Amino acid sequence: MYVRGYTVIEIQAHFAQKQREMYAPRKKVLWFAITTRIAILILQVIFNVSIPDHHADAFKRPLDLSAEKVSSWDRIINFLFNGLTRWDGEYFLHIARYGYTYENTLAFYPLYPAMIRIIAVILTKIFPSFNIQSTMILAAILINFVCFVKSAIIFYDLTERVFQNTITAYKAAILYCINPASIFFSALYSESMFAYLTFYTMLGSIEGISTICFPVALSTLVRSNGVVNIGFPIYFGLKNLCTSERIEKHQRKHDVLSVLWHILKLIKLKNYFAMLRTIIISLSPFVLLQIYNYMKFCTSTFDDKSLLPAHILQYATDNNLCLPGSIDITWCNATLPLAYSYVQRTYWNVGFLRYYQFKQIPNFILALPILYIMSQCIKEFSREYRDEWYLLGFFDSKAKSEGAVVKKYPLNMFVFVVHGLFLTIFCLFFVHIQVSTRLLASATPLPYWYCALTVSHKCVDHIDLRYESDENMCSKWKVFFLSQNRYTLQDKFVLFYFIGYTIVGCFMFANFLPWT
Repeated sequence: MYVRGYTVIEIQAHFAQKQREMYAPRKKVLWFAITTRIAILILQVIFNVSIPDHHADAFKRPLDLSAEKVSSWDRIINFLFNGLTRWDGEYFLHIARYGYTYENTLAFYPLYPAMIRIIAVILTKIFPSFNIQSTMILAAILINFVCFVKSAIIFYDLTERVFQNTITAYKAAILYCINPASIFFSALYSESMFAYLTFYTMLGSIEGISTICFPVALSTLVRSNGVVNIGFPIYFGLKNLCTSERIEKHQRKHDVLSVLWHILKLIKLKNYFAMLRTIIISLSPFVLLQIYNYMKFCTSTFDDKSLLPAHILQYATDNNLCLPGSIDITWCNATLPLAYSYVQRTYWNVGFLRYYQFKQIPNFILALPILYIMSQCIKEFSREYRDEWYLLGFFDSKAKSEGAVVKKYPLNMFVFVVHGLFLTIFCLFFVHIQVSTRLLASATPLPYWYCALTVSHKCVDHIDLRYESDENMCSKWKVFFLSQNRYTLQDKFVLFYFIGYTIVGCFMFANFLPWT
């Protein structure tokens, strides 16, 4: 039999070949994540080379230039990736090489620089032509690259689990790959590592993985807000307990205290021990870090300045920085000697409403889009599940007999909304407001979920709703927002925000200009 000159067998073989060439959504997210990371690296090189650096009044790691051997390979690394070492990247590189030498370095948590140090030592053995600074830069970029790609895949899995919808998961993961804080996920910052551990914690908590306390513990050593991640395994543990015990409908009272009382009655001794173990393991690294900081700076145990190189000591003298064991370290005498809050307040003026100044209006405008997206997502979810707030999201207050109502958001988002609400309030009142973009982009899935549900992309093939067109599904990098025939106003807003902030961020950051 022939169809337009082709046999049926040939047509079937053609479609079979085409099917083999298509990428499943999860694999397409993988390749798009790799593509965007390469694009970011190229962009920052172009901007860094073409525009002179701004002379920012910021920390620059002290280097012993007389003792540092610089080869042609080191110059190439500096030429290609120096644009990624700005701002906080200078601190991370300094900590990775010399440890916590100055009081202000305590604002940066140790897991990321420790990993840089470990990978750099390995790279030095593999590439002996590179000096330690070059291998550290390469190590940091490699860590961020791997962590970002893995976080994109895990984020796809997390979204698919929460929404039970492949298209939403795909769109959200693609948007994550071009998120407005993209430059910080490739620069020498801890955002990629933190996002990976956070999304892994969220997914593992839903799936009830017994060892989920370990990624929670690691996240507390990456960023300070990693401590709040402990809420996910606790919440989903309680929710799974309620589901397994099958609480009857008449027990589902519209009262938080009643719900908590029923839950407490259901918890068996082994459940108490399981939750206690999760809390202890999750918080232990954070507590040990505070003890280390105290011993390092407040006791004479580590007070041996002769161990520090001369150029490190000279930099402290020139910039009036406190060294370990100095007598004028104020926080050491506090009732609860926590360095982080003191350092943030003293060196960066971080505190309640401290950033509410007339001169900071441009920074408030810079943070406005992400805060608007967060507030809209939280508001819409709260309207859909007004009654469920009283039930802590454990139960659906609507009986099935009342008729199925199609809702925009799933009830499983409850704990993510609470988490996002806390972070949004924290950003509004306590941090430098422009930091909201990268803080929220790496810590909560809400911006991506809201925007994924907002964009109008639909690819219909007869009665099947597909995640991409056939042409795009055969490409590793071509995605829906690059080939849509029609863009709504909301589509334009989302794409302008995501892509615009990505490009402008690369330009600003690479040239030591203030950004988010």
